[in-house]
Amino acid sequence: MDLKQTDLKVFKSLLLLILLCGILYQPAQASADELPPKNVLVLHSYHKGFAWTDEQGAGIEQTLKSAPGQPLIYSEYMDWKRYPGQENLEHFYQTIKLKYQSVHIDAIMTTDDAALSFAIKYRGEILDNAPIIFSGINELGVENLGKPGNITGVIEKISPARTLEMALEINPEIKNVYILYDNSESGLSTGQMVMEQISSLDPALHLYPLNRLSKQEIIDQVSALSSDSIVLMTTYYSDSTGRTVEFDQFSSELGERSSVPVYHIYDFGLNHGAFGGSLISGLIQGQTAAGLAVRILEGEQANQIPIVNNSSVRSVFDYNELQRFGVSVKKLPEGSEVINKPFSFYDTYKGLVLSIIAAFAVLVSFILILLFYVQLVKKIRSNLEKSNERFALATYGSDAVIWDLDMSNMVYYFSDSWYELLGYERDEVNEAHGGWRDLIHPEDGEEESRQRTNHLEGRTSYYYCEFRLRGKSGEYKWFQTRGKVLRNAEGRFVRFAGSMVDVTDRKGYESKLQMSYQELESTYEELTALQDELLEQYNKVVENQSLLQTSEEKYRQLAYNDVLSGLPNRLSLAEALELFIKENAGGHAALFFLDIDNFKYINDTLGHTFGDELLVKVGERLLQLGDERSRHFRFGGDEFVILFQDNRGFSEVIKYAETLVQGFKEPFELEASIVHISTSIGIAQYPENGVNAEELLKNADIAMYKAKEAGKGTYVVYGRDMQQHFDERMVIESHLRNAIANQELSLHYQPLVDTASAEIWGFEALIRWNSPALGFVSPLSFIKIAEDCRLIVPIGEWVLRTACRFIKELNSQSKGRYHISVNISVIQLMLEDFTDMVLGILKETGLAPQYLELEITESIFMESFEAISSKLEALKEKGIGIALDDFGTGYSSLSYLKQLPITTLKIDKSFIDSIDSPNNMSLARSIVTIGHDMGLNVTAEGVETPEQLAFLERTRCDKIQGYFISRPIPQKDVADWVKERRVG
Repeated sequence: MDLKQTDLKVFKSLLLLILLCGILYQPAQASADELPPKNVLVLHSYHKGFAWTDEQGAGIEQTLKSAPGQPLIYSEYMDWKRYPGQENLEHFYQTIKLKYQSVHIDAIMTTDDAALSFAIKYRGEILDNAPIIFSGINELGVENLGKPGNITGVIEKISPARTLEMALEINPEIKNVYILYDNSESGLSTGQMVMEQISSLDPALHLYPLNRLSKQEIIDQVSALSSDSIVLMTTYYSDSTGRTVEFDQFSSELGERSSVPVYHIYDFGLNHGAFGGSLISGLIQGQTAAGLAVRILEGEQANQIPIVNNSSVRSVFDYNELQRFGVSVKKLPEGSEVINKPFSFYDTYKGLVLSIIAAFAVLVSFILILLFYVQLVKKIRSNLEKSNERFALATYGSDAVIWDLDMSNMVYYFSDSWYELLGYERDEVNEAHGGWRDLIHPEDGEEESRQRTNHLEGRTSYYYCEFRLRGKSGEYKWFQTRGKVLRNAEGRFVRFAGSMVDVTDRKGYESKLQMSYQELESTYEELTALQDELLEQYNKVVENQSLLQTSEEKYRQLAYNDVLSGLPNRLSLAEALELFIKENAGGHAALFFLDIDNFKYINDTLGHTFGDELLVKVGERLLQLGDERSRHFRFGGDEFVILFQDNRGFSEVIKYAETLVQGFKEPFELEASIVHISTSIGIAQYPENGVNAEELLKNADIAMYKAKEAGKGTYVVYGRDMQQHFDERMVIESHLRNAIANQELSLHYQPLVDTASAEIWGFEALIRWNSPALGFVSPLSFIKIAEDCRLIVPIGEWVLRTACRFIKELNSQSKGRYHISVNISVIQLMLEDFTDMVLGILKETGLAPQYLELEITESIFMESFEAISSKLEALKEKGIGIALDDFGTGYSSLSYLKQLPITTLKIDKSFIDSIDSPNNMSLARSIVTIGHDMGLNVTAEGVETPEQLAFLERTRCDKIQGYFISRPIPQKDVADWVKERRVG
């Protein structure tokens, strides 16, 4: 009996442990008093859809929307990156003033510099002087804030040092760092800061900025880098030509073409070619800044909250890029995050799987133990029942209660054990005369009477019942009662006797056993539910894998097809060419490179939406003109490429080219408008003009430019003489790159004379190049090459600085007021910092703006009218003259002329040469009259005879220049020429 009681106690302890494991903690939800909603105005510097801006905005909204007393959020976008002008600023000011004149602003949040400057300038006027919380401002920007007061925020700490340390840890052989940033205000600031920090970290590293290269030049350069190099990319919005670049697309192409890892500064480069690094997160910056805003909305003062520094950096690498460059994850710095790892159910849900297995094992163990003890309890109960029967008559000598009823007088007798168990004294409850029945538990009395009656009436062989009796202490005890009635010969009752055994402990065990059964059933149900949940999660994983495959297919479609026209894109073209060459080594094909003539003019005058629709129509026209042998691609911009396969000779190629030219003579119907366009086509044949994709594309492109030079709207087939011409250009370009450093360039100055006073008005600066290797090279030869390879940017800046310094010194020496006229290239004008460059040179040389005149050709305005006009208008307002050179040889539209920000018309030499003809004389006189009527000065070029001078004086032309006055004079001889003219 002792051993069984010990086992039952152990069983009791195990059941208690199960109950404790099943307890679930239900956290109480804190209640907070609802605050009235407050208004937060979020000002973004850039446009919606720009990755950096969207990430900061998402971080701000996530934090504010989860804050107590959720504030109302208003978001506005300045679009400063695409429209950084005063007109945009004024429009944005009027918009904010009108929209929020009846809204009380409790806090202003800004992203990046332009929005912060706007908020500081105007919050007192139109934004209730609300506190400002900034985000996306670097350390230099914060230093330039001054002390505006009531402001705090998060510094965008640009620190490439950690990224470089990580790169060196991965590849200790790194010696060259190519740094990519654009020429925007923020791009130049970021690039300068990055280069300074890297230089201070390791002076031995060679740094190469790429901001002066076009997009294609950057791609070409990084694709040929050696393994001891890396590329470090900051932000990038436009290349050195001023052409806007989609960051995601450019970053992806750069990462794909680069021969070395491309590290980034910002994490929005992830999944777009970024190898990795210590990346700034716009999302984290937005969340941190919003956290400061919540503190201010809850009552803290902005000036009392320190500016947060270096809180938004994550060390992360792209698994796909690691695989591409053969870098093991184990080589990454400790604590690095890795994205895009292949999906592994075990790795992803390792903790959950192990927890479920452990829980399942524990539950199975508990179930086995419970089953063991259930069998044990059953066995114990069986033994107890047998024991009760076996010792029924032996209870007289034990602690069992013996009872007896004399049926003749109905007097009860109970042994001493009864009184000991219940605590009563004899006759205390009148037990002898049935008073003991009053001690039976109310719930058990009916059952006891029924069992007694059944036995007395002979329906049972003995009396058996279990019931509870109340002791003197008030506690009930369970008794197992047995008895048998004795009858006489006549069948009458004589005596009714039996025993009562205290079974309170056993009843307790049975109760606990019942509870154990219930708990076991509940545990089984929970295990079943857990299995169902695990199965559901597995089904979701399978579903997610299917969605991922669908998404990858969609992205592949986007990667290989042009979104606008639906045609295959440049990537598809490269693969198609490589596949054709691989599978058709002995076949023939032709590559047609098409460029729409004057498309940029159409875009600028009719709008980009109109231009996009035209590109779609062009793609449709090309498909109509083709057949099953021609495959069409949109190469980019207004350029299309056709792969004409399996042609049967040169004549068939020419016939198809004629079909294309004729096909474009049919007008295009767009938005109820009729548009006439032409296309220039360059043709390269396979295998005659190239045996690989790169060579074919290059030669077709060269032929296309020859078609442009031939007058547009035609086609040219590539020939070897074109390659020779191209090689000659490369020689000139190679020597031209060192011309400034070797002091091979010089300026000659051709005088301009005022016809009314016959006094010298000034000089036009003309560049000359004396190469030690090539001799004297005509400007007509090298200027166009300099523009094509963008060397015109440093050359043009050198010319402007040299000419301004010269005229300043000449005026100081001669006490004159001479002007200087300098020719400007379209490449210079397209630079974002052109205006700042001109004004900077004037400040550097000390020349007053009114003594400088910039000469622009009509064709320059057609390149990008709006962007160029705004820059020249700003210079004109400073007092700088703007001359329209070669007037009459270009478009010469009067309505167009009225829109140009010019001060002078220069009549082309071709009109002056032929004024002996009455028609040309009348035309020249009309040009002078038109210029004067429009309030412009008129200058005639190429005056070589007295008759030409006399005619121009009669027409009151304002200024003249030409060989009749003087040939261009070397700089060292100008001062003597001026003295001689004065004496003469």
